[in-house]
Amino acid sequence: MIVGRKHFKLGQAEGDLKTFLNLKRYLDGRHTVAEIAEITGVKEDDVRDIVQTMHSNDLLRASGPMDSVPADVFAKQVDESCAMWAQQIGFHRLFSGIELGQLRREVFMGLIMETYHYVKSAPKHIATAIAHCDDPALEPILSEYFTEEWNHAGFLLETLVNMGVPKEQVESAHPIIGTWSLINNMCEIARTDTLSYLACTSLFEARESNADLAAESLRRIATSYGYPEGCVEPMISHMRLDVDAGHKGLLAEALEHREFVTARDAHRAVNNLHDLKHTYDQFHDQIVLYYSDISNYIPRLKVDYFSL
Repeated sequence: MIVGRKHFKLGQAEGDLKTFLNLKRYLDGRHTVAEIAEITGVKEDDVRDIVQTMHSNDLLRASGPMDSVPADVFAKQVDESCAMWAQQIGFHRLFSGIELGQLRREVFMGLIMETYHYVKSAPKHIATAIAHCDDPALEPILSEYFTEEWNHAGFLLETLVNMGVPKEQVESAHPIIGTWSLINNMCEIARTDTLSYLACTSLFEARESNADLAAESLRRIATSYGYPEGCVEPMISHMRLDVDAGHKGLLAEALEHREFVTARDAHRAVNNLHDLKHTYDQFHDQIVLYYSDISNYIPRLKVDYFSL
């Protein structure tokens, strides 16, 4: 179980994991210990023991009156939470399925294809953030970010061509719905709240700690599925460029001129981040669903009038 930067190993003395997970979902601040015991069928004393164990390990929310959060504390907490959510995203069955060779080779190619669409959308959501920026001091940060990201889709295009997909088919491909949802969510966050958008970069930008492992995994998976050796190197180069540019640290940079973040802004940013995390889950669900279906067009085609 991952919470922030902490990892907890769950042992089993009695019962099963399903019962524990069912119980854990009721630790939402809306149920008493007695109610949880009644709903789950776990003895009340056992529920109290579980709650006490979580409390002693700082795993329960500590809520209280709060008007603001120190800016550096907010940036650090967001970074740690994004590290946790990034790992949870990495546990999706898409990644384990391609790592173990349990999914069609087209699913791996589909991951690269939909990442191409997603990376290609960067100028769109960054430009939206610039156009709706609610703090003039942040405009230079967003503008520099735009100039560094606007043409990175070419790395993914080159990767797909290396994998054997004709260039014209990549450029004319239509994103799956999960990809549209991800892009549109990022644009909506960029439109409505600049702080939230910058916080989200902590989640979707590459991390130094994961870069080498991700690169090795991509190389291994590509060759195991029979794609040419070295075909994913452009994608890895893109990841390295993002790491070297320090885009994961945009939030901390944006908060250098501020002493605090209001509680309202902090809550809104974290909620948008959490929504984005689940949008990634849906994005990966859709990749597995679409590219696993042997009857689907790959790459996905646009439908014109004459298809009716």
